[in-house]
Amino acid sequence: MLLARPIYGRTGNIGLQSGKGAAMVTAVAYRLATQHAERQRILDTLRLSREQLLEVKRRLTEEMARGLSKQTHDQTSVKMLPTYVRSTPDGTGRMCVNVEWGAFGENGELDDFCTEFDHAVDEASNFPGKQRYEKMISGMYLGEIVRHVLMDFTTKGLLFRGKLSERLKTRGIFETKFLSQIESDRLAMRQVRSILQHLGLTGSTCDDSVLVKEVCSVVGRRAAQLCGAGLAALVDKIRQNRNLNQMSITVGVDGTLYKTHPHFSRIMQETLQDLAPQCEVTFLKSEDGSGKGAALITAVACRLKSEQSL
Repeated sequence: MLLARPIYGRTGNIGLQSGKGAAMVTAVAYRLATQHAERQRILDTLRLSREQLLEVKRRLTEEMARGLSKQTHDQTSVKMLPTYVRSTPDGTGRMCVNVEWGAFGENGELDDFCTEFDHAVDEASNFPGKQRYEKMISGMYLGEIVRHVLMDFTTKGLLFRGKLSERLKTRGIFETKFLSQIESDRLAMRQVRSILQHLGLTGSTCDDSVLVKEVCSVVGRRAAQLCGAGLAALVDKIRQNRNLNQMSITVGVDGTLYKTHPHFSRIMQETLQDLAPQCEVTFLKSEDGSGKGAALITAVACRLKSEQSL
């Protein structure tokens, strides 16, 4: 009996310690699962379904139609501006239309798809409430959207051990070029961590790097999909105006985001093909597209002025 009691006591102690350990493991597992669920919930607000993209396409198509109408042109957020009109022998005429769609959303068309991060970027911009579509797809703003997501994760204790650095609070510190670099398939997690450390986020871990890469992926993908939905509306409008069942068309593209982001062009083209299956679109990279466009408009304006003086 004297021998059995201490053995029983030791066994009991071990059992008690195991119980505490199991409870601790369960608590940690629950906390990690809760954090993961919260991270995914936030990221899901930035993900767009096919139905949502189709709705964006539909709304943009409506705004283009309003922009082409003399009665509603002044009220629409998408300005369809004729830059060159010329009569042809058959009387049909030819027209170049400048589609100014960056302001799409200023009348609330994108409110259903905007997140708290989009609103934060918009409110801190030089022109709040303006160029809503551009602020969701342009390389000028994507880095800021990512920064706001990272700040939200950090303040909720889901990233960087909950320590919000002054560098991360700095507007414009997370440039879109970092987003493109982090999204590179060839970039190892240690290199992502090196970028974060360069930004002053010295306390980042490997898990932080994985989450930051996922944030960049979600934000970049949404931008490409929204751009693809816009192009789908545009090419489908051209096809319908020409009364064609199927149409082949070439689209010139310029911009650093399209050229340097590792996945943007592919996702944009896939979205366009999905939302406008009756249009076969070939993309052609345009060097200095803005400069050439300005030169073309100037040449047309000079020619029209010359013709009017005759």
